[in-house]
Amino acid sequence: MGLETYQKMRDFRRTPEPRGRVAKTQRRRFIVQEHHASMLHFDFRLEMGGVLKSWSVRKGPSLDPSVKRLAVETEDHPVEYLKFEGHIPEGEYGAGEHMIWDEGTYRLLSKEDPLEQLAAGRMKFELKGRKLRGEWSLVRFAGRERQWLLIKSDGEYAAPGWELELRQPAGDAKTVRNEKKKTASARRAVKRTRGAKKQAGKAVPAGRAFAAKELAGDVDVKVGPHVVPLTSLDRVYWPDEGLTKGDLVRYYYEVSDFILPYLKDRPLIMKRYPAGIKGESFHQHDVNAAPEFVRTAALTVEDGGGHEVDYIVGDNLAMLLYMANLGAIERHPWHSRVRRLDRPDWFVFDLDPGPGVEFTTICALALAVREVLGRVGLESYPKTSGSRGIHVYVPVKPESDYDEVAEAAARVAAVVARENAEVATVERALKQRRRGQIYVDHMQNARGKSVVAPYSVRPRPGASVSAPLEWSEVARKRITPQSFTITNMLRRIDKKGDLFKPVLAGGQSLRGALNKIRELSGESPAGAKARRAKV
Repeated sequence: MGLETYQKMRDFRRTPEPRGRVAKTQRRRFIVQEHHASMLHFDFRLEMGGVLKSWSVRKGPSLDPSVKRLAVETEDHPVEYLKFEGHIPEGEYGAGEHMIWDEGTYRLLSKEDPLEQLAAGRMKFELKGRKLRGEWSLVRFAGRERQWLLIKSDGEYAAPGWELELRQPAGDAKTVRNEKKKTASARRAVKRTRGAKKQAGKAVPAGRAFAAKELAGDVDVKVGPHVVPLTSLDRVYWPDEGLTKGDLVRYYYEVSDFILPYLKDRPLIMKRYPAGIKGESFHQHDVNAAPEFVRTAALTVEDGGGHEVDYIVGDNLAMLLYMANLGAIERHPWHSRVRRLDRPDWFVFDLDPGPGVEFTTICALALAVREVLGRVGLESYPKTSGSRGIHVYVPVKPESDYDEVAEAAARVAAVVARENAEVATVERALKQRRRGQIYVDHMQNARGKSVVAPYSVRPRPGASVSAPLEWSEVARKRITPQSFTITNMLRRIDKKGDLFKPVLAGGQSLRGALNKIRELSGESPAGAKARRAKV
């Protein structure tokens, strides 16, 4: 990974962090740093490949082998970070108090190269620190590039019931930050930016802040009873277009009335791009420390071990702006709401084209999906993915579980692929597909999976948006996923309104259509009888 991402994410004129360089020595050192940022967490770092491979561990490591800690892989840090302690100023990435909690050396428990183990998604090592000792494992979640589990092995130094102690209580850290803010405020008058202006210690009403021609610097915006801190608004997120973080936040403010209904009461999966679309990105599911205006829900993830994660729940405008300020470009809601978590109220087909496929061909296949669904009495609604393909949504009553929904989606996809074999496939492996085929992806309908929301921005060139479509537009085949961006989406909404409103109505019964789907997919009477007997 190198240090390019680390260096792009920081302004070394403001932060005391070391700029650093890739080291030539390999000394197998480790460090755990207590980080009192907007969300208290611990940074776990292992020296390898001339840098510090780094993970953010929300609740810190545990010497209790029964406790598995979620560790989110972050950007590589320079080895000079082994000695770093200090205060990262407000507005900079990772702002807050940073201190060394533990340090020492580590030894790999196999002869395999550490970078090879990292790529394979499993590392076993022995720590020799002041607090952390003994054998440990880092295990990556299947299918989740940046999410790992940090686990203490049984045996020497294992301590059931062990509790982590902070070097500095969380409340004290907040007091320190507030005192620093007050001191800084006494030395300066109004902080001026080229666009929205912020008076030290005073929040600006959101309407006035976003009416500014240009958003830059830091500003606290008042949204109803809440104050949302927005930072580094002039940071460039789309270099080719010159679009900034401020442009992203403004878009979500302006589109909030239309996107929030598709996020309401749904767990949200974040993918953060703190340095913009050409920088390093990472998924973040666990956000169990957040401002009071951000609702969270503790949900068990599908990792086989009953691991619990605190998800942001779609709720209000303040939440929407908070996520944008974290660099979360996209909005990825679950297919179900927290009050009926195992009962999705829509399912989706993602028409994902292979190399060389014209968008007109994707449009034709989307119409074929609609036709097959119509045969079993189900209405469907299209939108651009905002990337390369089309999403076809099927709204349903929240009465069927994820297994039934996944079965229905798989059977419909198989029929579409069978009847359009020249261009469509349900073969997931890219190597097994013929050139020019479109993958009818029905696999995103399992519990915990998601598809990008209507009106969500995508981290793609041009700042494209996932835009609801009329079927007549699909039939005319004159649009592309790049036709709609953060610069023109609001004009389209003014003209067309919310084309996806019927998706929220949820009046269709999947149970009433499922038998027809089974018959259409070719299930024999004997097969149906065997399935009913099994149930």
